Amino acid sequence: MSFRITQSMLYSRAYTDIQRGLYKYSQLQQQVASGRRVLKPSDDPAAALRILPLRNDLENLKNLSNNVSLARETLDTSTASLEDASSLMQRTRELVTQASNGTLSDGDRDSIGAEVEQLLQQLVGIANSRRGDRFLFGGTANGSPPFDLIEDAGGTRVAYRGNHESLGIDVAPGVSTDLNIPGDGIFLARSRSATTFSAAYGSNATGAAAIGAGDTGVGFGQLQVTFGGLHDDAPGTVSAGSGSSTAVGPLTYTFTSAPDTLSIDGGPALAIPVTDGTFTTADGRTLSLSVTGVAAPTSGTFTAVANLSTDGGATFRAVSDFGANVQVSSSYDRSVLNVDVSGLTRTGTEDVKFGGTFDAFTTLIALRDLLHNDDALPTAQVRDRISQLISEVDGAHDSVLDGLRELGFRSSSMEMLKNRVEGLRTSRTESLSLVQDVDLASAVLDMQQQELSYQAALQVSARIIQNSLSSFLG
Repeated sequence: MSFRITQSMLYSRAYTDIQRGLYKYSQLQQQVASGRRVLKPSDDPAAALRILPLRNDLENLKNLSNNVSLARETLDTSTASLEDASSLMQRTRELVTQASNGTLSDGDRDSIGAEVEQLLQQLVGIANSRRGDRFLFGGTANGSPPFDLIEDAGGTRVAYRGNHESLGIDVAPGVSTDLNIPGDGIFLARSRSATTFSAAYGSNATGAAAIGAGDTGVGFGQLQVTFGGLHDDAPGTVSAGSGSSTAVGPLTYTFTSAPDTLSIDGGPALAIPVTDGTFTTADGRTLSLSVTGVAAPTSGTFTAVANLSTDGGATFRAVSDFGANVQVSSSYDRSVLNVDVSGLTRTGTEDVKFGGTFDAFTTLIALRDLLHNDDALPTAQVRDRISQLISEVDGAHDSVLDGLRELGFRSSSMEMLKNRVEGLRTSRTESLSLVQDVDLASAVLDMQQQELSYQAALQVSARIIQNSLSSFLG
């Protein structure tokens, strides 16, 4: 059986050879232009299985590199803010040392107080520093500034509105870091120690004592003890007078008849009946009483109630049981002072110092108030309190420095992590290049060779296929 090669077969074979050559030539052109040997999975399925994981690794490493840059920038911004805070605390110490000098006048201290006021405002601004739209020292809370300077009838204080969480970010494979430190650990850092009482200038000691546990007040404070009337254990003929009374706590009484007299706590006897009589105890305390006559029994003990307040009398805790400890709360900031009243005997004012609570803000506020001396304290007392603040300023500064060191360490570690991530990116890029990139020199030679083959195929096809009528008839 003979096999006849037809004109159609010649056309078909020529067309197929030309298309194959053109496809190969085009493929080599794409490889040379893109620099890649594998442009789609069908080019090399085995290589494609290696390329996809490598590309994913590179994308993840790119994100980590961006995270490292973000972390470094954020930490450096926070560090710069704390460096400003450190300089501010150094200036505060200089002013404390200057203000404790006994040669300064009231006007000089008032001028220093004006500068301290400016430092306080600056420190609040530093604590509320932002990067972009995020507060640096507010934890993860970002709705409002984390530190709020409050000035009201209860005095000046700074409240923390942020939270205690940190913003974490991945900066290397298996490694994450916190971008911030919650600001209360820096600017409101406290290590509470003993609470101490001392009689305020011009006031006798009341006999009240600090318990030393459970207190929540900060800085300096005051405990006011005032007369609160008579407890219901008083004799029926005795009531509180309208005069001034300084005696509180359990008091003994002794009535006598013919003549009718009353003696309080071993003091001199006064003739009764009497209205608003001033009775004096053996130790010099006074009690204003109205007495209608001799009571039965003629001797015994009754209680003068004491009112205790830590908010200037806005609220008070009435004490009639002097055998138990009591808790006094401030209506302004809800702070608590625990008081041992077993030795409480007289009215007066106790200066309270909450040890270990002088954070950066509290120290500045206390210093400012002492320098302005709105309470008209004696110069010697002002100077003594200011001198006490030197160690408190140093403690508050140490807290700022601790935060600065922590942020500085994190920032410096970002450089090492950046080098690590960049090294991994280089390694993955090299591995990817070995798999998907083309040998350019070889690909150019192959393309030139394919171009020659393609041109030759065109010429041969043109000679074999006679497509003119004269050629066909000849």
